[in-house]
Amino acid sequence: MLTRCGDIDVAWFEVGRGAPIVLVHGLADDHRAWRRVLPRLLLRHRVVLYDFRGHGQTSLGDADGTLGQLAADLGRLLDALELDRVALAGFSLGGTIVMRFAIDHSDRIEKLLPVSTSSRVGRAAAEWYLERAGLAGQGFEALFPHLEQDTREQFATAPELLADHLSIRRECVEDPRGFANACRAMARLREEPLDPDLERIRVPTLVITGTGDQLCPPKAAEIIRAGIRGARMELVDGSGHQLPVQRPDALADLMLGFLGPTPPA
Repeated sequence: MLTRCGDIDVAWFEVGRGAPIVLVHGLADDHRAWRRVLPRLLLRHRVVLYDFRGHGQTSLGDADGTLGQLAADLGRLLDALELDRVALAGFSLGGTIVMRFAIDHSDRIEKLLPVSTSSRVGRAAAEWYLERAGLAGQGFEALFPHLEQDTREQFATAPELLADHLSIRRECVEDPRGFANACRAMARLREEPLDPDLERIRVPTLVITGTGDQLCPPKAAEIIRAGIRGARMELVDGSGHQLPVQRPDALADLMLGFLGPTPPA
């Protein structure tokens, strides 16, 4: 379904019944990044997924290349769906979106699950994001060979999962402007890290990452855990960055255990 949220039309999807949880995907993906985790979650929860600004079927609008705008889009979607309080899970860039939203609106969150993400980026990462944004500015043909190689590297230990994910990414960056906008938002974490504001998150939080994640390694997860009062951290063996695709059952187990039993209707 498409819902007008400010200056964009947001594509969102809903399955299952129970207490609501909203899932936020990562860079160059759409809601299908959660496809392998979803079957377990929908048996106990009302699961809402959406494509964030300039990704999937959501329009780009007047994009400003900031994490604040991406988080504000999430808030407008919750308003439109009349969801006052939800559990929030975000993967990779989606993790930075849900943390930014939690910093500003902890009162709207029941529980928070940042997955395979980081609250800051270093110089090399910031330069990488800006380089990719520049390639995106040259169009799909300039960008996609690099994105394909990036994706191959992410699935080096699980090549059997590569083809489906590449198919999703090809569709998501056919218009690469949304990818460029998100890259600029991530690059800003070099000068504007979330670290100083993590203490403002006052909700139960579980930080999850793969032991083999080279993009957002366990050290990044530990920084988040240390910054959020009372937060817990879990490591998943045998997974690189693409945890929701590579180890979906292990991730679902951790998520469901943290979310707890669904109250009766």
